Amino acid sequence: MTLRMMFSIQGFNRAVAVATGGAAGYAFTNPDSDNVYDLFPLHKPPPYAFLNVYKVKEEDSRQFETTWKELAKFCQRQEGYLYTKFMKADSRDSNHANRVYDYVHIQQWTHGDAQRRASLRTGYTELERELPGERLSAPMMYSVVVDDKAFGAGG
Repeated sequence: MTLRMMFSIQGFNRAVAVATGGAAGYAFTNPDSDNVYDLFPLHKPPPYAFLNVYKVKEEDSRQFETTWKELAKFCQRQEGYLYTKFMKADSRDSNHANRVYDYVHIQQWTHGDAQRRASLRTGYTELERELPGERLSAPMMYSVVVDDKAFGAGG
């Protein structure tokens, strides 16, 4: 290639095309949390949260937590699973003696049907039967209205 050809309009066009193609190719093949490209962002359904509460005797709490962790591991392998939060009533709270439930369980799924399918599987029902204590007959389903994860920590 001669210098005249490299610095001509055709050479400039080729350089721009290579640079643009390289940048776009890199951006789409190496996404991170700040530049993931969603082709249809307005048509993305919100995730669904399932809430369940448990009342467990103090002597059964260790067995309950162990079995519940196995149940959470099972759910992690299911299609549509996002994450789980499992919380226990804090004994340092002044109202701890008046609590109605000992544990609160929140799971997020991409859609409600994914949770239903996972809960109908044999492994799930077996693990759930092993959980000591009382719970709601079925988890309550909520759809997310506001999620502040997009705003980052501290606003």
